[in-house]
Amino acid sequence: MGNAWSAPERTKLRKKMAEQLMDKGNPSLPWELIVEILSWLPVKSLGRFRCVSKPWNALIADPNFIKMHFNKTSENDDVFYQRRRLIFNEPGCCSLYSVNLDQLILNQNNDHGADDLIAPEAQLVCGDLPSYRVVDLFYCDEAPDNIQHLGFGFDHSTDDYKVVSAVFYDMLVFCVYSLKIGSWEELECSLPYSGAYTFHAVLLNGTLHWIMETPDQTSMIVAFLLEEEQAGEIPLPVEYSSDAGDCVLGVFRDCLCLTHCSDERTYNEFWVMNEYGEGQSWTKIKISIPYSELSLSGFWKENHDLLVFQKQLVMYNFKEQSFCNVSIPGFPHVDCIGTYLESLVSPNYYGITDREL
Repeated sequence: MGNAWSAPERTKLRKKMAEQLMDKGNPSLPWELIVEILSWLPVKSLGRFRCVSKPWNALIADPNFIKMHFNKTSENDDVFYQRRRLIFNEPGCCSLYSVNLDQLILNQNNDHGADDLIAPEAQLVCGDLPSYRVVDLFYCDEAPDNIQHLGFGFDHSTDDYKVVSAVFYDMLVFCVYSLKIGSWEELECSLPYSGAYTFHAVLLNGTLHWIMETPDQTSMIVAFLLEEEQAGEIPLPVEYSSDAGDCVLGVFRDCLCLTHCSDERTYNEFWVMNEYGEGQSWTKIKISIPYSELSLSGFWKENHDLLVFQKQLVMYNFKEQSFCNVSIPGFPHVDCIGTYLESLVSPNYYGITDREL
């Protein structure tokens, strides 16, 4: 774990910085130290500090500083937990909400609920900048007419965000939208698939995943690599007994996983792929509470994982096979959930604002 200031120390440093700024004629903090201090601060604070001065505004908007600030999450566990947030929606509702779940769990008995609420209109893709209270909505120009399945991810090799659509004609055809370039490209790669069980893709290891079906009704996980812009196949577990249409693809502790979803029966296990891409590495994980609908959030700490069990949040301990309910005041039920890290990264830096929307 890297070195970082505790919460009281950070508060003290912020006060000291403010005092120095008041004395503009005799600043005593070197610029390099100011940059280092700012790189550790939360996104919300940096959003306010952009108003301090033009140099600060330019610094916080600088791509190099944005990367420096983002990298702190991998250098220090405290910073990671400080910036990690849960995003969710209510059943039958398009509005999105975010909450600092780590803080919520620590203060479970308090009355504080979801904060930094965001409610974007339903668009193809939306990017949230919670520190500025701005929601950027952008359209993918000249989108394919028959979009059926979508994925969104970041290509580190080209430093570019990509929207991927899977369209069924005689074959499964992929189209990619580059935020840098601002246009669609239909790829030459295609697969002999006739349908899919999942609309939204699951992103893992720079790859988008869907569960799809061949004309002979064989089910397979289709994996689309963002860097190579090539598609491949990953087999389902050999012992998987359920209809592929009743399974949900997800991520469990940085591994691909499959859970069940059925109105007719309950289950007490799910599947995890321990070695990515290796079909023989699928492992069955037992769970002590029978379920008919279960999804995993990707949010976990030590032996505890956050699950959505029958539309309710549950923190499950797989070591002790025990669990406790997690309540977000005002939200008795949740539908889709995910996790993200607060950062200064914005689609605006990839040419979105340079084109007419």
